[in-house]
Amino acid sequence: MTIENKLSEEKTFIFKQRSISLTVALIAITAALYIALGYIFQPISFLGIQFRVAELIVGMCIIFPFEGLIGNVLGVFFLNLTSPLGLIDLNSCWVNVPALLCIVYFKDKRILKYLGGILYAIIISFYVAVILYIVLLLPLWLMFIQVLIAEVILATLGIILFEGIKKGLNIEV
Repeated sequence: MTIENKLSEEKTFIFKQRSISLTVALIAITAALYIALGYIFQPISFLGIQFRVAELIVGMCIIFPFEGLIGNVLGVFFLNLTSPLGLIDLNSCWVNVPALLCIVYFKDKRILKYLGGILYAIIISFYVAVILYIVLLLPLWLMFIQVLIAEVILATLGIILFEGIKKGLNIEV
């Protein structure tokens, strides 16, 4: 066995046998990345023309499904505390659970992993469009299409980004 193979096996083992501390750390990192990107790009993260760069972090579910899901939900909750729509926008963290489960479900299915991202984008876009219609009376279908375009782009890029990280670090989970 070569040294490279042994190191590769050790890296894989570390991620397969996660301690509670590593799990909590991965959740915190995911949430912190989401919140940080959301705050940095806050002017384009809310309302009708929404390009929430923080959505790139949904790709974390490709590498760490549980930690990515919980971290994203927490990130959405804390970022939406600053939403111009008010407290109603805090409900979106619950909508993220089934949406993120689409990414988790398709994560190991080659090209279908992008279907998970598209389903995620559809669920989130529909919810955002409904909330914008209820609160601001913005046109439902126009909001859906605008948000959907951004969500598909960002979810797909997030999946590509984290798939690259997974391959680059040789992480098998």
